[in-house]
Amino acid sequence: MALALSAASVMTPPAWTMAPKDSQAMPMDFSHVTSRAQAEALVKRGELVRIRFFPKRFGGRGDRENIGYVPPGALMMIDFANDRVSGLIDLKAIDRLVVEPKYRGKSIVPVQIVYICSGEGEATIDMTLNIW
Repeated sequence: MALALSAASVMTPPAWTMAPKDSQAMPMDFSHVTSRAQAEALVKRGELVRIRFFPKRFGGRGDRENIGYVPPGALMMIDFANDRVSGLIDLKAIDRLVVEPKYRGKSIVPVQIVYICSGEGEATIDMTLNIW
């Protein structure tokens, strides 16, 4: 009996790690970020990171139009999408890439980033990343 109680207490996380039943996660909202100065301030605080929409490994330059801001958690999705694109290029399945950031209101932090990959013929492969 003592062994069963010990096992049960190990399997149950401590109360301080569990969220209250009536709490809800706050959704991310970057709609108030409407200038590069605001975005750069959030970069300094660690709330946003700078990215290149069209990645450097695909020839993307560091000019102003190609630089964007996303929350740090979005980097994993962006890296995954770029790896997928790289694989499609290696397979010669695509030879064109368009990256389209989508915004909400006047925010300069994209709510989505859409990758449109195409090759010869009519086939296209689209990937949409939901950022916030």
